Order: sequence, then structure tokens, then C-alpha cells
Amino acid sequence: MIKIENLSKKFGTKKILDSIHLEFKKGKIYVVVGENGAGKTTLFKCISGLETSSGKISSDFISLKNTLGLFLTEHFFFPKITGKEYLQLLTNARQVELQNVHDKNIFDLPLNQYASTYSTGMQKKLALTAILLQKTRFSF
Repeated sequence: MIKIENLSKKFGTKKILDSIHLEFKKGKIYVVVGENGAGKTTLFKCISGLETSSGKISSDFISLKNTLGLFLTEHFFFPKITGKEYLQLLTNARQVELQNVHDKNIFDLPLNQYASTYSTGMQKKLALTAILLQKTRFSF
């Protein structure tokens, strides 16, 4: 369970999130929709701890940050890191042992190629694979 109470976020003087109250219950599927610029990404960055905010975010987990998988619109790839190294880096960040990486390559990506040379779709597939391999409880 993730509970959000009175969550607000400003960038300068512009208020992006204004007193948001939400509760995500275990075992349920939720969809957050809104126009471009409505604050959806900012909301999930606040939940995951990538943005500071006011209000309260609580959960059933000791470390919410280490429980979430956040799939952003744009992903960053170091210029000289292969797909395989990217997966290794992200699993290491969660202390998850990565074995038989080629068996877990569900999208048949060229893992020995630099990830920065992948097409946009391939980069999204690589990022999704990394989230799945991190064994997160929640993914956004």
C-alpha cells in the first residue's frame, strides 16, 4: 500500500501538484491520466523520491525507493555502456544478482552493442527489462 496525503510540488512559483490525496492498494491496478504537463511524471518522481515535495507519502515498505520501478518517458544511457552492462548496473543498484543475462533477454536485444545506439523502442525495451530484473514490487 502507498498512501499520499496533501502532496504538493512547486517549481519556482508554479504549483504543479496541489494537495494530492491518493491511496494505491496492494493487488489493484491503477491508471493515472491527464493532459501533457498535468504533473503525472512529477507525481511519480515525488513518490519514488526523485523529487522533493511537501505532504506525506507512506507505505507498507521499509524503503519505498528500493521497492519501486519507475519507467520514465526518456531514459539516460551512458554513451559507452552496452545493453548488458546497463542491465548489470541497474541490478547491482538493487543488490540483485544477474545470472544468465542472455536467457533473460526477453526482447532479443543486441546486449553487446552500446545502448546509446539502440533505437528509441529498443531503449525502452532495455529499460523495461532492467526494471523487471530488479525484482521491484511496484512499477510505474
